[in-house]
Amino acid sequence: MTPDPHHDRADTLRIGLVGAGAIAEPHVRAWQILGADVTVHSRRPPTEFAERHGIRVARSLRALVAECDIVDVCSPTPTHAEVVRVALASRRQVVCEKPLARTAVAAQALVDEAAAAGVLLFAAHVVRYFPAYEELHRRLKAGEVGEVSSAAFTRRVAAPPDDSWFHDLGQSGGVVLDLMLHDLDQALWQFGPVRTLTAERIGPGDRRVRATLSHEAGVTTTVEAQWGPPDTAFATSYAVHGSRGAVTWDSRAVDADGPVSRDVESPYLVQLRNVLDHLRTGRPTRVSPDDGVAAVALAERVLAALGTP
Repeated sequence: MTPDPHHDRADTLRIGLVGAGAIAEPHVRAWQILGADVTVHSRRPPTEFAERHGIRVARSLRALVAECDIVDVCSPTPTHAEVVRVALASRRQVVCEKPLARTAVAAQALVDEAAAAGVLLFAAHVVRYFPAYEELHRRLKAGEVGEVSSAAFTRRVAAPPDDSWFHDLGQSGGVVLDLMLHDLDQALWQFGPVRTLTAERIGPGDRRVRATLSHEAGVTTTVEAQWGPPDTAFATSYAVHGSRGAVTWDSRAVDADGPVSRDVESPYLVQLRNVLDHLRTGRPTRVSPDDGVAAVALAERVLAALGTP
């Protein structure tokens, strides 16, 4: 991660941000707090985004990659594989928003390419960095809940606009790969591999889905995700039942604007700081490349159970 000595700010970490949509916002803010110099490229001219954040615009993806140390992929899901491959070809470290790719096969191929190039491919499953989920993980590992029998995770948000690419299941994987993926990853992180599962649609269409997971550890997890009407407020919750009692949490009881109080650091900042710590010290990141593949593979199993290609 050595900066280019010919760069005018050679002592500054250089980030190449790909994409200028909603998810790019917390990423660019976090990088700037970390003191990085950010340049952005997007298929749609990111002029307003760049001006608002005081960053430069690269004329092309390859130009962006050529002048950065880390490529941060915040573009739509169907572009992830292409963008990551361009970055890996130049041996750049890569942060990629979830999912790593549209399919587990494509995600595994990217992980293999990154390993061959000797660079990091970080799957940005940011929910692992949210305090409520981090605390749940700590309590489970410490045995405070006892032997867990069941758990439930829910997540809801207003649906994307009807003309959005998100509604093309071939591109996005729909609500399962876009939204449920967060809690599928949580189920894997908290309780380990899944032996069998079932899935069902709640109501018409594919906008609300529930999956029931039977983990190899003996825990049964239900995971529900919903793209709701336009006035749907973001909300997420969990409930874990063990031999020593239950642990429950609901974002609506904490902060109506999201799943974390305003008096803690942004989970995106904590996540990217974890990436930099890994690059500087070699200590593992909280999310491994294999974790990124496993989440996509589990989402594909849910989609298959729904009869969705």
